[in-house]
Amino acid sequence: MKKWIVIVLLILAAGLIGVHTARKTSEESGDVGFKTLPIKRGDLENIISSTGTLSAVSTVNVGSQVSGTLEAVLVDFNDRVTKGQVLARLDTLLLEANVRDAQASLQIAKAQYAQAKAELNRNRTLYDKGYLSESEYLTYATDLDVKDAGVAGAESALLRAKTNLSYGVITSPIDGIVIQRSVDPGQTIAASLQTPQLFIIAEDLRNMQIEVAVDESDIGSVTEGMNVRFEVQAYPDRVFQGEVRQVRLQPETISNVVNYTVIVTADNIDGTL
Repeated sequence: MKKWIVIVLLILAAGLIGVHTARKTSEESGDVGFKTLPIKRGDLENIISSTGTLSAVSTVNVGSQVSGTLEAVLVDFNDRVTKGQVLARLDTLLLEANVRDAQASLQIAKAQYAQAKAELNRNRTLYDKGYLSESEYLTYATDLDVKDAGVAGAESALLRAKTNLSYGVITSPIDGIVIQRSVDPGQTIAASLQTPQLFIIAEDLRNMQIEVAVDESDIGSVTEGMNVRFEVQAYPDRVFQGEVRQVRLQPETISNVVNYTVIVTADNIDGTL
C-alpha cells in the first residue's frame, strides 16, 4: 500500500513540475493565443504570373511619302488631333516645280498628238485616192497611236506630281492623341528608301492592351474572356482589372523557353494607365 502511495506522490510531483515549467516558458515567450473562425465555402484560384507591355489598343505611325525639308511642325506631344488636321508642312518649292514641268510635258504631248492627227487626216485622202501605199499610211496611223500614248503618259506624270505636292501637307489619318513626335522644323526627311516616321498617334487611350508572354506550361489554362488582375510599377498599391481578348497561336522562344502571346484588354477611363 505504501508503495502505491509513493508512486502517486511521484506522479503528482512530476505533473506539478511540468505545469510550472510550461507556465515559466509561456511567461518568457509571451502568451500564446488562438483565433477561431467559422468554416466558409470559397473559390480556389489557379494563379498564372507573367509580365507584358502595356500600350494603346490602336496606334498609327504617320510618315511622309515625299522627301523634303520640314517647314513647320504644328503639333506636339499629348496634343489631341482630329482626322484631316494638318500636323506638319514640307517646303513644297521643288514639288511645285515638278507640277509645272509635268504640265509643260503634257502640253507638248498634246501638241504632238494634234500634229500627228492632222498628218493622218491629210494622208488619208491621198491613201483613199491610191497615191499612198498601205505601209506608208500605216506609218502615220502608228505615229498617231504613239502620240496618244504620250499624252496618257504625260497626264499620269502630272497626276503623280500633283499627288506628291499634296503629300507635302501631312495630316492626321485618325482622331487621337499624339504620343510621339520624332521631327522638328527645319529637319530634312528622306523618303527614298523607306517611309520616315514623323508622329505616332494613339486612337483612344481610354482602352489599353497588354501583350503578355505566357509560358507553354500555363497556356492551356488561359481562355478568351478570362478575368485578369495586373499591377504596374507606377502604382504599386493599386490592382487593375482586365480581360483576355486573344490567345495567339504563334509561339516565341525566349531564353530556350516557349512562350505564347496573350492579349489582355483593360479600361482606362480615368487616364491613369
